[in-house]
Amino acid sequence: MIQRDINLLGYSALRYSLFAGEENHRDEYQVRIEYTNGKFEVYMTGERASVSGKSGFEDFWKAYKEFMYKILLTVLSNREHIQSNEPPEYPCPLWDK
Repeated sequence: MIQRDINLLGYSALRYSLFAGEENHRDEYQVRIEYTNGKFEVYMTGERASVSGKSGFEDFWKAYKEFMYKILLTVLSNREHIQSNEPPEYPCPLWDK
């Protein structure tokens, strides 16, 4: 379902991870959702794939909402960087739209 929504929004070029495990497939500036120890965790990675702003949820829909919000913020903040002649977090065709 999350993958379907990302595709519908045209955001498949973003860096994200869906339930891959905390230590698997980590990349810089990635939005992640995991299910660990009986709860959903949503967070972003920064430089060198360091964890930033981890939030825990018992309810899937609350985690889903937070994940999609972080995805949207990633697009908006990087578009703002481009408009301000600042470098984006990483190259992505979505920044130019």
